[in-house]
Amino acid sequence: MAQPGFIGKLARFGRKQDGVVSIEAALLFPFMILLLLGMIDLSHGLSLQRKVTVAASAVVDLITQETVKVSTADLDQFILAADAILKPASSTQTKVELMNYRRTGNNVVQEWTHSRGGCGGAPPSLSGTTLDKLTQENNDVVVARVCLSFQPIIGYVMGTDPWTVEETVGQRPRNGLTLDCSDC
Repeated sequence: MAQPGFIGKLARFGRKQDGVVSIEAALLFPFMILLLLGMIDLSHGLSLQRKVTVAASAVVDLITQETVKVSTADLDQFILAADAILKPASSTQTKVELMNYRRTGNNVVQEWTHSRGGCGGAPPSLSGTTLDKLTQENNDVVVARVCLSFQPIIGYVMGTDPWTVEETVGQRPRNGLTLDCSDC
């Protein structure tokens, strides 16, 4: 039985459900978009991390296949291999540092270095303790460090700085104990 007057109208208004879905969608839509963009950024960031690891590994592998000496022209060609692996990232975003360390007695010294750009500072994985463990008397360790700047989509929205994806890989020369650079 319908109730007349103000009370009846109020009761009918309370039973209506028209627009509830629209209000819920309007409240949830921004969170859903942020979740989608976050998942895209996460998968892109993980993909870039893997590519940077492969690029650093490939560059150090190419260098250690050389015999007794390498030149800066050779090293520049190896850096181009990293660029090919990291496509579609531009070479201006990619920084590559190549270093060679040699133990003489109790000292581990850097014999040569070559880079395009610079990642900034010494790699955290190349502390004196780590190099002591990796090196043997008159045996080199060649290290490649690859850094790539990555701006997530959410970073554009939130106004944050780009992230740096970085990997450092070291390996001993394959065709001898040492590897010198003729013009580094």
